[in-house]
Amino acid sequence: MSRLTGRVAAASLAVLTACALGAGCARGGGEPARSAAGGGGVLRFAYTAFPSTLDPHKASTAWDELYLFPIYDRLVTVGPDGRIGPMVAESWSREGKKTTFTLRSGARFHDGSALDAEAVRANLERARNAQGSTAKALLKMITAVEVADAKVVVSFTGAESALLNALAHRGGALISPAAFDKPDLDRAPVGSGPYRVTSYRRDDRVVYQPFTGYYDPKAQRMKGLEMSFVNEDDTRLNGVRSGQYDATLIRPEQVDTARESGLKVNEFLTGLVYQININTARSKFADPRVRQALNHAVDRRTISEKLLLNSCLPTVQPAPAGHWAHEATLDGAYPYDPDKARKLLAEAGLAGGFSFTALVWNNTAYVQVGEAVQDQFKQVGVDMKLRPMSADQSIDLYQNRGEADALLSQIGAAAPDPGLITQQDYLKGGLNNPGDLSVARIEELAERARSATEPAERESGYREIVKLASEHAYNVPICNRKLYFATNDKVRDFERLLTGYDDIRVVGMG
Repeated sequence: MSRLTGRVAAASLAVLTACALGAGCARGGGEPARSAAGGGGVLRFAYTAFPSTLDPHKASTAWDELYLFPIYDRLVTVGPDGRIGPMVAESWSREGKKTTFTLRSGARFHDGSALDAEAVRANLERARNAQGSTAKALLKMITAVEVADAKVVVSFTGAESALLNALAHRGGALISPAAFDKPDLDRAPVGSGPYRVTSYRRDDRVVYQPFTGYYDPKAQRMKGLEMSFVNEDDTRLNGVRSGQYDATLIRPEQVDTARESGLKVNEFLTGLVYQININTARSKFADPRVRQALNHAVDRRTISEKLLLNSCLPTVQPAPAGHWAHEATLDGAYPYDPDKARKLLAEAGLAGGFSFTALVWNNTAYVQVGEAVQDQFKQVGVDMKLRPMSADQSIDLYQNRGEADALLSQIGAAAPDPGLITQQDYLKGGLNNPGDLSVARIEELAERARSATEPAERESGYREIVKLASEHAYNVPICNRKLYFATNDKVRDFERLLTGYDDIRVVGMG
């Protein structure tokens, strides 16, 4: 029986509206209010993963933003409706390939220092250039950052919508410059958001309290937040049923139990995809026929229906149906065909099969999916050994060191702009492409898509990229996930979080 676990989705499925796609936006600011009273209570959230770091420019896991966004403001934000809106920047305007951001007055960091234009410039330069920054790819379109008349001027290539979306996520998170070199920044952050961290216990809990003097008291809808790492599914749900926690992620077969206990269940089709990521520099994976064989050897429908109770929809591409980068012609690609898989392996000189080791995130859902795929691979002579470990350890071994054959994890693909998945999965040097597999046409299309200003041109470019990526079988996508959350009657507006918006400030407590 599956135990589906995971993270709040990283990005909205909504296509950015005309405000984000056009020449610029201006939003009213007004004089900031001064308050830190918070809302009606402390939200105790039991979750399935712990953040890799609380330094947003060095974060490496898909769920980090859930922990980071209460701490760090950005220039702009993506609202629950998918629209780009103001945050530290109260307005912005574009002229050619430059966007000028006007900052709200009175914003401050948690150490009391002013959040001014120079601080923003310093943050963007750190995110773009600091050693160990994982945000470089997010901000690749930025060519220069300047301060002029107390405003921030960002020069960029490509579409302004891509720039704004990048600045709304962790690449645009604003840290106090005085804390850049703080040795414990990863666990004692100095941010700019509505909440500050008061306690951090690795692999246990992060505790937040409202930041006194935050410019937008409406964003402080709770008296505090406790994010607890609880790996065991039943323990999390029982914790909400008993009142120990207020909200948690649940697996699909727990939905009836949660409802019978009087809890509210929120269901959300995400942009998250279970995927076997392949290191083409190891094992037998340099040969595309081997990678194609693995794709034909996976019975995605059986995994979805029998193991995951239809809570994960079969797919061979990152963006789900309904997203503008979804390529409909791939819906029938890589049907389950063990005979074709064996034929491809034989053509690659592997008629007797081969073996490799896949790292797998060590909570129940990922291990069970891994075991199901393992059994299916055996039918075509492929022995996939599973090595469970924590998410951050596996990501370090696979992405950073390139010392693993494969990694069964998830990707978050349905951002308004699919450029990040393209950069990470399909381009040479991408974090999720440690073997540096490179297809010249994909590299060319990615550069064109980054530079395109017309939505239609960008859409056609990214759709061709995903077709080529599927043809070359960069990885083995399995299914597009749904998430289920159970909350008690104290929690307000949790469903707004489930639009794909990562910022928990939209949630309140009664």
